[in-house]
Amino acid sequence: MPSPHTNPPRPAIFLDRDDTINRNADLPDAAWEGVRWGDLLKPEYALLVPGAREALIALKDAGYALVVITNQGGVARAGGTMRDVDACNDRMRMHLRQAEHDDERVLFDDPLIECWYACPFHPETGVVTHLNVEHEWRKPHCGMITSACEELNIDPARSWMVGDKQRDLDAAIAAGVPESQTIRVAHDSPVADLAHAARLILELEDDPDASTPISSATLSPIDPYAHPLSDDKVRRTVESAANALAERTGIKLIELDTTDTQVTVTLGTHKLAALAFVAELRRSTNRWHRTHTGKDLWPSANDPLI
Repeated sequence: MPSPHTNPPRPAIFLDRDDTINRNADLPDAAWEGVRWGDLLKPEYALLVPGAREALIALKDAGYALVVITNQGGVARAGGTMRDVDACNDRMRMHLRQAEHDDERVLFDDPLIECWYACPFHPETGVVTHLNVEHEWRKPHCGMITSACEELNIDPARSWMVGDKQRDLDAAIAAGVPESQTIRVAHDSPVADLAHAARLILELEDDPDASTPISSATLSPIDPYAHPLSDDKVRRTVESAANALAERTGIKLIELDTTDTQVTVTLGTHKLAALAFVAELRRSTNRWHRTHTGKDLWPSANDPLI
C-alpha cells in the first residue's frame, strides 16, 4: 500500500513516560492509594522530572518530532481507566505549556509532544478480562512505535528512543531504530536523566562526522564498598568480555582499566556509543555473574511488571 504521506519521513525522539518524562519511583505513598505501586493514575501526581521540559524544547527545536510510548498495565489491573491515563497526560501537557514570558512559543505553537501512545494490556497481572492478554503494542513489542511511524510519517532509522527500562530500547530496536540510537536513563545508567540524554543527542547532531572521537565510560558495582574485581576470575572474565565486545562491534578499545572496584573503558568513538558499549558489557557480564553466583555484578533496572 502506498504511503499516504507526501513529505519525506521525519526523525523523532520516542520517549517512555514514567521515570523518563515524569516522576514515578520517588512519588509519595499517597500516589499509590488504591493502585499498585508504579501505576500512575492520579493526575495530581503527574509531575515532570527536573530538566525534562527544557530538554524536550531543545530536542523539538533541533527538528525532532516528540512521541511518547508508554505501557500502562495499571488499566489492565483495574487501578483506573484510559481516561485516568489521559488525565495524567493532560496534566503533564499543562506543565510543559507553562513558560516564562520570553518563551511564548511554547504556549501558542504546536504541542511540544506531538502524540501520546499508551498500551493498557498486561497478560500476567491484568484482571480486566479483555485487557488480560498479550498485545503487539505492549513493550518490548514494537507495535506502538511502528504505528507512530506510519501515522506520523517518521523514519525509525533517523530516530532515537529514550526510556528507563531495557524493554523501551528493545521495542525501538525491533521497530527499526538503530541500537546505537537508544538510551536508557536511570540512576544506575551512565545517562542519568532525559536532560543528559538530550545533551548527548544534540552534541552528536552538531558534529556527526567528528573524526576519531575518544570517549570513556565506567561501570561501578551495586555495593559501593564491594571489591568484586579483586577476584581474578571475575576480573579476567570482564576484561575478556570487553575485548570480545570491541571485536564484535568494530569499536576500537584504546584502554581497559580495571581496579578492584570498577572498570573503565576508553574507546575510539563518540560518547553515546561508549555508553551503549558499557551498557552491553554490563548486560553480558551480569548474565555470567548471575549464572555463577546467583546475583548481578553491576546495577540493573530490568523490571518486567510495570
